[in-house]
Amino acid sequence: MGSVGGRILIGLLLVTAAARAEPAACSVKKGLYDEWLGFARRAGGHRALKEALLHPAAGAPDPARRKEIEQEYQAYFRCLSGTSEKLDEKTAESFCDPAAADRLGLLVCRGVRYIKTGRTASKDFIDAFPASRTGAEMIWNLEEIAGAQEASPTGTVFQPHGPSIKLIDELFLLVLDDRDTAAAKYFTISATATGEDAKHIGEQIKMLLREAPAVVVKEWPVLRQYQSVLKKLLAEMAADLPKAEMIKTRQQIAGFCPKENLDCLEILKLFGRPD
Repeated sequence: MGSVGGRILIGLLLVTAAARAEPAACSVKKGLYDEWLGFARRAGGHRALKEALLHPAAGAPDPARRKEIEQEYQAYFRCLSGTSEKLDEKTAESFCDPAAADRLGLLVCRGVRYIKTGRTASKDFIDAFPASRTGAEMIWNLEEIAGAQEASPTGTVFQPHGPSIKLIDELFLLVLDDRDTAAAKYFTISATATGEDAKHIGEQIKMLLREAPAVVVKEWPVLRQYQSVLKKLLAEMAADLPKAEMIKTRQQIAGFCPKENLDCLEILKLFGRPD
């Protein structure tokens, strides 16, 4: 009896030890991003100031809590970054379940999962991106939440520019690969970029115009909404590139423009016909 009890005790101890050895799943609280967004919106603007004066308890921003939320996210991002460099199929299946109730956490988690599963399953990653310009603010809020990259608060998987640019870069590669809805999601985000982020995205779009003519023609229903931006970038390309390079770009576009494609009149007008 004693030996049986001993074996059971040893078994329990081994299970406990194994549980302790197994790293806890990375998790983020439900609705954490919406809570942060509420603080961020109450922190600025005349409407927010009026609300704070009328309802001091509800309207006054809480910078300490906002900072706590940012630190929680940074810890979550470090946890994601620190997971195994390559996720197996079983681990990947439930990897993002703990983030399912927080849209920002889910987006970042799906990005990490996509990278760590060899970039073989892109649909869930693309689907996690916002589909509207209003929703696209999440990408740039992520940049603020993640903090200064000099201190690397979010882990190595997001280096060198942090989670926002890392996710955008990965999405751009899927645009080049002509994955479903990638172009629509990417250009929606591009329309909300400012400053250095806008420059970064602008250089990527130049690459798209130069290197992926088939995608440009196929995705023209998306790209035509951004013609003023494309026109500006093409003008920059014409100023910076040798004339032969621009001729080559126009020739490639023309080569993917069959006569029966009615969009091609608009495309060739924007790019200019090859000499």
